[in-house]
Amino acid sequence: MKKKIPLATSIALCCFASQTVLADNIIKVPRESGAVHSEFKTLLSDYISEFKSGVGRIALKGNAGNDQCKVDFYTNESTTFVTVNVDDGDYYNEFYIDHPTQSFRKILFQNLIMREDGVELKVVKRDGGYSIITDGKQLTLSTKTGAGEDSTCTFSLAQANYFEGETE
Repeated sequence: MKKKIPLATSIALCCFASQTVLADNIIKVPRESGAVHSEFKTLLSDYISEFKSGVGRIALKGNAGNDQCKVDFYTNESTTFVTVNVDDGDYYNEFYIDHPTQSFRKILFQNLIMREDGVELKVVKRDGGYSIITDGKQLTLSTKTGAGEDSTCTFSLAQANYFEGETE
């Protein structure tokens, strides 16, 4: 039986293997349960593979402008729960990356974007959304709530902390 390679992996292999990377190639991520989470896991596969059980928390500390930003990715086989805390609660957001029982009605689009500076996973909803950009060394997470609040945090992946087995 032939194993299906996730979309982000096949695109990354294709585009990063050559010296010339085309500007912003946009690939639509299918509106099916698990598709966005699969792309997320591929983006961070080197880090998520730290969890022998496939379940754990990746904790990142970084900056959101002049403020401190803390993000936790609680990941398991079917979804990842994300918490974003800027300036000790000045801005707080939490969401699931592709929860298995989510409705796709509020999602306007979900794309994988191959950029010159990395890969972006972008999900835009009627009531907010998020964007995760990584080049394998840094990660930028932008979120927007339904109330119109937004934040952009930048992290060094080399400073990530891993907690095996932790769930939200």
